[in-house]
Amino acid sequence: MSRGELLARLRAVSIPTLGHFLEDGFLAPEIRRLAGSGTLAGVARTVRISEQDATAMNRAILRVEPGEVLVVSMSGDIRHAPLGAVTAAALFARGAAGVVVDGAVTDLGDLRASGLSVYARGTSCLTTKRRFGDESELGVPVECGGVLIRDGDLVLGDDNGVVALTAEAASAVVGLAEASDAAEPALLARIRAGEPLANLLALGPRATSPSQPDG
Repeated sequence: MSRGELLARLRAVSIPTLGHFLEDGFLAPEIRRLAGSGTLAGVARTVRISEQDATAMNRAILRVEPGEVLVVSMSGDIRHAPLGAVTAAALFARGAAGVVVDGAVTDLGDLRASGLSVYARGTSCLTTKRRFGDESELGVPVECGGVLIRDGDLVLGDDNGVVALTAEAASAVVGLAEASDAAEPALLARIRAGEPLANLLALGPRATSPSQPDG
């Protein structure tokens, strides 16, 4: 399966459905969608920013190709925002699908009007500065939301959060997720129709009815 086909299939599934079949790759829930809608699915491009270095963000933007997702590690700094109106506009001009920042962003109104999917820990009026940080790096593995993300990994997100997976890991579960999503409408319809929940919910081998005490 080509990467393009895989991304198209992943874009069509519910991201939380992947959580039924995977344990790893899910970013910390503090990293939430602040702008954008629908399902984000793209290839990661990474940057690690140190010393409040705004130039690293600008250099990273120039590496982003259409449909890709810029993943930004702030080296533990959750106060200085590397993304605002200008950088969001530049990413949109590059054709980026979105950006994930393990830290803060600014200019929230402009971000929401930018057309990008933006994920971050929150907002701040304190920003990075126009200076070069000797320790900033482009295209290196970065930790973002507790997950190690590499250039070329697949980044998926929706209103519930973000997950980053290798193509191999995603390929292994996409069919399972599609089947689960396809079965869910009928299950919801049966619940809403009043069918006994004991017939519908997975209760496990030790489950008993309310009239049968354990032991």
